[in-house]
Amino acid sequence: MTGPSWLAGGVAVVMIATAVYCVSRIVAAWRWRRPTEYDVDGVHVLMGVGMAGMLVPRLNPAAGSGWDVGGAAVFGAAMAWFGWRAIRGYRDRQAGPQAAAHPGQHLLASGAMLYMFLAAPSVTAGGLAAGGTAMAAAGARIPTFALLLAVALFGYVIWTTDRLTSLAPAAVTVTTGGQASVPAVVTVAAGGQAPVPAAVTVAADGQASVPAAPAMSLRLAAGCEIVMGVAMGYMLITML
Repeated sequence: MTGPSWLAGGVAVVMIATAVYCVSRIVAAWRWRRPTEYDVDGVHVLMGVGMAGMLVPRLNPAAGSGWDVGGAAVFGAAMAWFGWRAIRGYRDRQAGPQAAAHPGQHLLASGAMLYMFLAAPSVTAGGLAAGGTAMAAAGARIPTFALLLAVALFGYVIWTTDRLTSLAPAAVTVTTGGQASVPAVVTVAAGGQAPVPAAVTVAADGQASVPAAPAMSLRLAAGCEIVMGVAMGYMLITML
């Protein structure tokens, strides 16, 4: 199966834009001391650059200089890291079973990237610039596995999309000493865990103050995961 060159170029542009946004998240979190998942944002940067280089060789200045081996090593390490995080989340009974789902999503995405680097290394040299001919010529070494990866990625895309509304800050009320209720802010952890109240300071007059450093936008972070999942699924299907 092949894809049109204009579609490959469009997806590559979206991947570069996603990588740039994830870099901005890292910089903003460091500059203004706002919490974020540095490992997730970092691997999204690498995924965006890697997929753009596979789709359009002109965007990959490192092609032919150990690009395949380096990419496989990076995403192999990412699989090990997110696998460890998933196991740790699964063992944490207080966090609940969803604590393993979020790193599991990135474990799957890292595995898909590793598969693409290993299964079709010539893609990094030929890309999809000519209507997907290089991707199709390389092909998936195990087509059934590539299809299963694509289906799993699309499943996570649906699951993440369904959770978008729960990732918005929610309002709760703090009532002290008969005073009127004051809205505070609750931040839903990006790791898929149960909502965790932010630290709230209650003054003597019953007023509540909320920390000035909220988490980075969780909906935009989830949007990056959705875009990455769709792009990976498309590339895997194109390899069949």
